[in-house]
Amino acid sequence: MKHGFRFDTNGWFGIADEEWIHPATTAILIIDMQNYDANSEWDLIGTRGTGTTSDSHEYYYNRISNTVVPTIQKLLSFFRQQNLTIVHVYFASRLADASDMPPLWRLRFEQHAEDSGKSYWPSVSNREMHIIDDLKPLPDEIILTKVTGSAFLSTDLHEILQDRGIKSFLACGVWGNSCVEDTVRTGCDLGYLVTYVEDGTASPDEDFHEAAVRVLGEMYCQVRDSDWILEQMRKYI
Repeated sequence: MKHGFRFDTNGWFGIADEEWIHPATTAILIIDMQNYDANSEWDLIGTRGTGTTSDSHEYYYNRISNTVVPTIQKLLSFFRQQNLTIVHVYFASRLADASDMPPLWRLRFEQHAEDSGKSYWPSVSNREMHIIDDLKPLPDEIILTKVTGSAFLSTDLHEILQDRGIKSFLACGVWGNSCVEDTVRTGCDLGYLVTYVEDGTASPDEDFHEAAVRVLGEMYCQVRDSDWILEQMRKYI
């Protein structure tokens, strides 16, 4: 039990699979699956501050609708059936002027609105900030709003997970190279074993996606697909 881990040479970083994803101690974090980020109606791709051009629009929204949403629905179904810990986190401010949000984020929302012609403002009451209907949380599931990239930095997520005895979590949602990545990095620093759900994440283009997978998988977490995750978790049910 060196460093508190069970080891297996076949595991990611040599750590046994059950350490990463045992149902009793693993949560799923669904990050920023909201209209603003995940609904093509809002035309986020190609606006300033996203690192993308409009050429990425088809790739990004097709990946969300054809891969990411079905994957998260599949994982949610399993977690709900087994009464496991589910956390929905989305980007929104409870203040009308979003004054609790870092200034750069507020500026970017203004730029997204100007470039897209859409009504972008990160108020929790605005429709663009709402979680998409396809992944609507159930009444008993944890829902947190954040005003930072990392889900840990502006919420009580860490305390919630600690209270529930959670030692690891699955990270999925958007953007894989931004808020999901920020959450993974912070989670690693806080001592969690994190599994980045490769088919449950989307970045604005393939280069960003591949870069996030490579960096995170080499240094911060394991990268797995949802079929592997469910196959392993069912062993412990």
